[in-house]
Amino acid sequence: MQLNKVYSLVIGLFLSSVLTSCAEVNGALQYVHIGTVNETQIQAYVYECPDNYRFTVGVKDNVARLYFPEQTIKLAHAFSLTGAKFSNRDATLWLKDTKANLEINSIMHEGCINNSDKAIWVRAKLNGVDFRALGNQSSWILEIVQGDNIIFADYLLQIKQYLFSNPDINTEVSTGKTIYTASNDEHSIVITIIGTPCQNIISDEIFDFSVTVKLDNELFHGCGRSLI
Repeated sequence: MQLNKVYSLVIGLFLSSVLTSCAEVNGALQYVHIGTVNETQIQAYVYECPDNYRFTVGVKDNVARLYFPEQTIKLAHAFSLTGAKFSNRDATLWLKDTKANLEINSIMHEGCINNSDKAIWVRAKLNGVDFRALGNQSSWILEIVQGDNIIFADYLLQIKQYLFSNPDINTEVSTGKTIYTASNDEHSIVITIIGTPCQNIISDEIFDFSVTVKLDNELFHGCGRSLI
């Protein structure tokens, strides 16, 4: 696919995904997946129930998968008058808006609510993102997809996005740094990932890695985590 075609699709995906409210700055960042150009992405949800039960769901092509540490359960789409229903002989899942009900092992878990902040990261992982980072002060997102594509998106004042492919990767064992270097027809980017803990000053969340992004002559600081 030619680069200009990639950018056209990237822009469309980005504009349809970014939140328009200030809530995203406070940690409820809408997931932006444009490192891999794929229109049929896996939609992901992390449901937390009033009975303290929690489960993760991935939905693609009318198939739902329940992800548990010990197993993955595949559910086929079933007829339902309201919402979406997925079922097999062992479990039945109902999805409607941000809520879900799950019957599994003859136990019903009702009124489960999607945790959008956690679901963002699950969706990234299911769609092939190796590493994801967020800005500390300015609003930006970085994603590295399967080591081949880099997407950097800055949307503090206006939406700006940059796609880079086939980066050079240099790991400095002595300093614990991994450096990605890439360029396209208009811009260059240098990403430095250091294995030291980093606290996001907006959400107070602790991440495993400190991240610096140099886009052309502009420097950005933030925190990230590996999704591998």
